[in-house]
Amino acid sequence: MLYRRALIREMGLTTGAVLTALIAISLVVLFIRLLGDVARGELANEAVFAFLGFSLLYFLPVLMTIALFAGVLLPLSRMWRDSEMVIWFNAGLSLTQWMRPVLTFAVPISLVILLLTLVLNPWMQTKKNEYREDLRSRSESSLIAPGLFAESGSSQRVYYVESLNPLTGIVRNVFMQSRIDGQLGLVVAREGNHTELPDGSRYLVFKDGRRYEGTPGQLDYRIVQFERYWMRLDPVATGDQVTSIRQASVNELLADATPPARAELLWRLGVPVSALILAVMAIPLSYVNTRARRSYGLVIALLLYFVYNNLLSLSQAWVAQAKLNPWAGMVASHLLMLLAVAALFYLRNRQYAPRGRRA
Repeated sequence: MLYRRALIREMGLTTGAVLTALIAISLVVLFIRLLGDVARGELANEAVFAFLGFSLLYFLPVLMTIALFAGVLLPLSRMWRDSEMVIWFNAGLSLTQWMRPVLTFAVPISLVILLLTLVLNPWMQTKKNEYREDLRSRSESSLIAPGLFAESGSSQRVYYVESLNPLTGIVRNVFMQSRIDGQLGLVVAREGNHTELPDGSRYLVFKDGRRYEGTPGQLDYRIVQFERYWMRLDPVATGDQVTSIRQASVNELLADATPPARAELLWRLGVPVSALILAVMAIPLSYVNTRARRSYGLVIALLLYFVYNNLLSLSQAWVAQAKLNPWAGMVASHLLMLLAVAALFYLRNRQYAPRGRRA
């Protein structure tokens, strides 16, 4: 029991550290990508952090799979380098006996990944689409992007802002042209922002600027200088909400016999199964030659992970295109990797079992 407790504790610490690092890197990459969407006017600045959470939750099963793989591989590789594995082999342990502590650690994490893929991710996709539709229906303020002229849906207003702070939602050097009942209005302000009152009404608030009102071709223009100018924004009507196969629940996918539904079910079940297989595969891949003090196991492990992940993606695409039987797609990639695991265990056992007997 000593080696089990020590290994599980070290795997837990390593997995947690790797997962934390992966989440931090993912947050930075996703945040930069979302800021780019805001700059192009494809996303409202107020939705950055919400979409950041949605995106992270979507990628979390894959991140947990990588962290579990590394969390098993790195501690075992460290034990090979420090010759601890030789001591355990001399104590009568075989390589296959390390599967029990690894599975004890990996099965609960795989169940969490299964919960994420089957339950939480479909719920998240539904909430994300609802939130996106809500943003589209709120107002035309979500169309404003720095450095670009944006026209409202009713074609009654044109906006231009020089810069936008995506964290505070404040825009600088604002220009707005409106045409209502044939009357032309121009607003120029130092800054502005979007405000929502407790009753749900939404306004654009301009600060420190001027408003010019009049009829084109006539000289009776009125100039108003203001400190604050409030302009009400009417909700924008949207069409029917489009649902995606990613939003479907498990029961809906089981009842749907179409290729896209079978492909989505393949992916949701395949990710946790792959996490479990990769954790077991890390045992023979962790080997380090203590004499040469180097190992190609990490490189091979990285290549095998990418091969496995691409096989899952390829099977999903072929099932969705009706080029592959759904049941064959669900088991083919996993069966292939299980054969690779069995081959790796066989090679390592054949290599080190005689040395253990001589000791």
